[in-house]
Amino acid sequence: MTDDLFATGPAAELSMGRIDGHIPYLAVDNIFADPAAVREAALALPYASGTAHYPGRIARFPSGDPSLTTFLEKVLALVSREYVPLLPPMPDGQRLSAPRGVDTDFAITDTHPGELSPRQREPHIDAIPVFGLVYLNPEPRGGTLFFKPRGDTGAKAEPAGYPRPSEQLEVCGHIEGRFNRLAIYPGFILHSGEIKGEWISGKERFEAPRLTQRIMFF
Repeated sequence: MTDDLFATGPAAELSMGRIDGHIPYLAVDNIFADPAAVREAALALPYASGTAHYPGRIARFPSGDPSLTTFLEKVLALVSREYVPLLPPMPDGQRLSAPRGVDTDFAITDTHPGELSPRQREPHIDAIPVFGLVYLNPEPRGGTLFFKPRGDTGAKAEPAGYPRPSEQLEVCGHIEGRFNRLAIYPGFILHSGEIKGEWISGKERFEAPRLTQRIMFF
C-alpha cells in the first residue's frame, strides 16, 4: 500500500449530465491516480452486512489515513463549488446549502437476484441529499439508474430481481459505471445500482465483485 493511495489522477476530467432532463449530476473520470491499488486495498478490508436496502456487504477504511482525508477534502470542495449551486430545490421546496461534512465506506454487491428482500428489489431514496460513488470495477458491473413513476397503472406487480423498468417505474437517468469514475448525484431521486448480466448469479460475484466507494455528504 502506498503512502498516497487515494491520490487524485493528473488526467481527472469533470463532466455534467442531467437526470430527467433537468436535475444535474457530475462525473469525474480518472479520479484516482492508481485505481487498481485502491481496489486491491479496499477488497482486503473486513466486510460485514450492509443496511436493509443494500444487497451486499460494507467495509470502512481505517480512520485517520491522511491520503483518504485529503481526497475527501478535495471532493467536498468540488461538491460545494461545482455541484450544490446547480441543484434545484428539494421535493420539500428547500434549497441545499454547502455540505458541512463527508463520510465514506466501500461496498460490494454480491447478493444473488433470487435472494433479494422485497426492499432490495425496489429503487430507494437516500437519507442524505447528495451522494458520491466511485466505480472500481475493471469488468462491466453496471452504473446507477434513476427512476420516476409512470403514473397510475393500477395494481402494483411484485418485482423480481434487481430494480429495473416496470409498469410502474421508468428509467429517467443513467450514469455509466466506468472504471475509476466518481459520480455525484442527488440522493432524493429514486435510484438503484444497475445490476444485470450473468455475473451476479454465479461465482463472479465473489471472485470479481462489484466494488464501489460510497461518499456521503452532510
